[in-house]
Amino acid sequence: MTDFKPVLVKQQSSGTYPPYTPSFNVPREYNDIVLEWDTLSHIAIITLNRPEVQNALSPTLLEETIDALRLIEDNDALSCIILRSSSEHFCSGGDFQSFANKDLLTQRWYFELTPKMLQVMMNSSVPVVGAIRGNCCALGVAIAGGCDIVLSSSTASFLLPGGGVGFGCFTPTAGAYKSLHRKRMFELLLTARPHSAEWARDAGLVNYVYPDADLDAMAWEMANTIASNAPLVVRWSKQFFYHVQEMEQRQAFRYGSDLITMQSLTWDGNEGQNAFLQKRKPNWQGRKGGSARGDVHSPEEEHVWKVGKETRRR
Repeated sequence: MTDFKPVLVKQQSSGTYPPYTPSFNVPREYNDIVLEWDTLSHIAIITLNRPEVQNALSPTLLEETIDALRLIEDNDALSCIILRSSSEHFCSGGDFQSFANKDLLTQRWYFELTPKMLQVMMNSSVPVVGAIRGNCCALGVAIAGGCDIVLSSSTASFLLPGGGVGFGCFTPTAGAYKSLHRKRMFELLLTARPHSAEWARDAGLVNYVYPDADLDAMAWEMANTIASNAPLVVRWSKQFFYHVQEMEQRQAFRYGSDLITMQSLTWDGNEGQNAFLQKRKPNWQGRKGGSARGDVHSPEEEHVWKVGKETRRR
């Protein structure tokens, strides 16, 4: 199994930071992030890389993340994303240089960039595992809320500082509120004080808390566990999960039944069923395996079941 052991960049005595060194293939060069992926493990890694400002969300960082997410979405060899920081802090929130003292329209343009990125991330069929360490503030909390699974270092601190800076953390709240218990979300919004990783776990924002030295390895282990499953099941499961959030249960059952039937008729669906029956390990093909064609028809089989001692047929 491939290991992921990135070295965090730390401030040097000169006040500067050394370059971040990727562990895998870099398919496209960016300025404020690093995208790398390992197609053998089916995992992509997006690393926020503005350590000098704790990854404050510049327009470049946000637009590059959107581009990277779309690049990953189009690569059928990838089944999971790790979103992390190159340095000791995940994200300090908005980039004040990009909006402070700007006109209304410029500020509106800037504050719409994070929702734009988060909607691309949540609409992507590839699950995102967030690895949070150090400061996670304001719009950084929104990004954590947009991740599908969140692992946190015990050093992490979660903060919505709106009350202390004179303008509310409304966009961050919109990005995170579905991930937190209602009263915990209200506490985070109103107190404007840092909350620990354990608090965030109890609040529902974080799945697991690990020692900082173990965070990247545990994120890789989680991503590897997800990516080892049937590729179409992983991608369809994320799409299904988000769609049913807005459905009544009756509609969710209908949607789920139709979707499981369709997926059962893919090559991987057939492979998984026969591997189970034959007690062997399945060989997943994903989209390359294909699915049932519309011009191949079979008569419906007779259905037989029992209710008590009565045998019923249809």
